Amino acid sequence: MTRFIFAFSGDLETPTGNYAYARKILPPLKARLGLEPLALPAGFPLASGDTMREALAVLRAASGPDTVLFLDGLVGSALPADALGAIAGAKVALVHHPLALEDGLDASTKARLLRSEADALALADAIIVPSEGTARDLARIFDVPPARLAVALPGVLRGVRAGGSAPHDPLHIVSAGTLTPRKGHAVLVDALAQIADLTWRATIAGALDLSPETAAAVRAKIAAHGLGDRVRLAGHVDEAALSAVYASGDIFALASFHEGYGMVFAEAMAHGLPVVASGDGAVRDTVPGEAGLVCAAGDADAIAAALRSLSIDAGLRRRMAESAWRHGQTLPSWDACAAIIARVLEKVAHLG
Repeated sequence: MTRFIFAFSGDLETPTGNYAYARKILPPLKARLGLEPLALPAGFPLASGDTMREALAVLRAASGPDTVLFLDGLVGSALPADALGAIAGAKVALVHHPLALEDGLDASTKARLLRSEADALALADAIIVPSEGTARDLARIFDVPPARLAVALPGVLRGVRAGGSAPHDPLHIVSAGTLTPRKGHAVLVDALAQIADLTWRATIAGALDLSPETAAAVRAKIAAHGLGDRVRLAGHVDEAALSAVYASGDIFALASFHEGYGMVFAEAMAHGLPVVASGDGAVRDTVPGEAGLVCAAGDADAIAAALRSLSIDAGLRRRMAESAWRHGQTLPSWDACAAIIARVLEKVAHLG
């Protein structure tokens, strides 16, 4: 009988999109396949040699000829491919986006991650990605054939449709995303400073402790622009509170540099919010043109212009909000996402 094991690094409750994806797919995959979670040491993908050796030892102990290892990309794409390949059983990789595309990495680290990910993807029996954008990235960067890729779009957090601010209240611009370099919160604050002549307030929900230096830089930028009484950093919030943030908004904005999918964009649209987005990767696939305005990564001027357009043009804001709501209702559930993954894992088990 085949054992299916999902291996991940550190704490499954870590408040990022990658871990949220894992938390959501585990229960339906456990019900379908008996998928077993396997926690490996924290610190990936930039783990020390000792941590990598410990992770490999855990994987060797858990695996056997009748095992399918489903490896989260933070681990599978960073481990030495020769050692990983020597572990018994089939391997399926879950890749949210190429590790080397994370912002804030030095050139040598980027090069090392590119090499390790290329080797790891070459030995994977199948690769699961959250978007067509990530599939294109893997084909372009690593020459992964389409036949080895399966797209499993994330499910979406649904909630009350955003009603917008009262007529004489400031517009509420909301954002969500862990404060890390790739999410571009400092760029968003620069854009907000350019529309300070308009009447608005902003709430940014997202963990502040995963990259303390980023959080400190964003706080400093808010203060430097004199926006301390208008921009609130809400920190990490649970799903109910996040849904309430979306429902209280008039516009959703996030200035990412790159997204493997962009779950918060999908969630915002599922709550009926027009979107201002930026970034490479899957962003333009996730946010249809009728539901939002997508800008080039890092372009604070363009993001400010998009925010200004939606802020001053109530008709445009209503039209995009309606399109966002309609599109959001077509997005898949987590059960549908898990069903795609289950088919891949079962196929790999059968081939083995």
